[in-house]
Amino acid sequence: MKTTDVRVCRAITAVANGQPVVLSNGSEGDGYLVCAADAATPGLLAFMVRHSSGYVRAALPVSECERLNLPPMSHRDTAHCVSVDVRGTGTGISARDRARTIAALASADSVATDFHRPGHVLPVRADGEGVLACQEPAEAAIDLARMAGRGQAAALAEIVSRRRPTQIARGTELVEFAVEHGLPVVSIGELVAYRRRTEPQVVRLAEAILPTWAGDSRVIGFRDVHDGGEHLVAIVGTVDAGVPVPLHVHVECLTGDVFGSKACRCGGELNGALARMSAQGSGVVVYLRPSGPPRACGLLTSNDAPADTMSETVAWILRDLGVYAIKLSEDAPGFGLVMFGGIREQGISTLAAAG
Repeated sequence: MKTTDVRVCRAITAVANGQPVVLSNGSEGDGYLVCAADAATPGLLAFMVRHSSGYVRAALPVSECERLNLPPMSHRDTAHCVSVDVRGTGTGISARDRARTIAALASADSVATDFHRPGHVLPVRADGEGVLACQEPAEAAIDLARMAGRGQAAALAEIVSRRRPTQIARGTELVEFAVEHGLPVVSIGELVAYRRRTEPQVVRLAEAILPTWAGDSRVIGFRDVHDGGEHLVAIVGTVDAGVPVPLHVHVECLTGDVFGSKACRCGGELNGALARMSAQGSGVVVYLRPSGPPRACGLLTSNDAPADTMSETVAWILRDLGVYAIKLSEDAPGFGLVMFGGIREQGISTLAAAG
């Protein structure tokens, strides 16, 4: 298991056990104490308040904020909602009172009238897709709670620097703090990578037999789970599990693929791959169509997704097809070499083949 995956798993286990974790927003970003909202206790809130700015927030999905009638604090800040206290508390500011309020916000049995407005706990609206849609602390906190089997709500507060008490802790100071208190440390980036590796990123849509100039191919349509990009796979001949399959990954180019533009090599590379696979009687072409405007070399600005994201998409498509071993032609373009390196990191076996 990768070291980063170990850190994520330790954080998930801690949250599942009702313990806090240290969440970092990058190597030089702010650090947060995070716990599942349904695990909020007076002792845990006292710990969070003592080591943070005291500005404790409760991250909730947008749907829950709407259900509990938690409107944005201002039209300029649509994420932070009007602060609340649950009814039946004292002043609302104590650790005990705030723990009760946070737990109430996490409860599916709570209703809008259970809360006073304004109060001492600040709800934060978070995207329901988590860090794969928005790489912010609120989404990361909810992801940790969800993956830990807790409710989709979390408490978080920035950790104050002990070296510079007027600032928020960052970098190595977060690690030192975590070691001192026996807490796991995880970054938002590690959560993104973990979710993309462990949760299917594509869904199969349709399948058909498509007659082409290179012969009949079995074609399968896929859609990205999160950004809606739609992709096509053309399978030439037969694909046997465990047998290395020639693979060509192609990113859509309207001008090159459709109109045969000579301003790029896109159309020629695609046709060449189909010709080789037809002659060999075997191969897979993954035709990627990233979300957004179509890619058209020489006409429209490229909207390619990062190579690492595209390689993850390709790897999930290959897993769906039952392909775990692929061949790379020696004449593959530079982009293909980067792509194959990324695919290898996703657990797909790759090997060079004669061009």
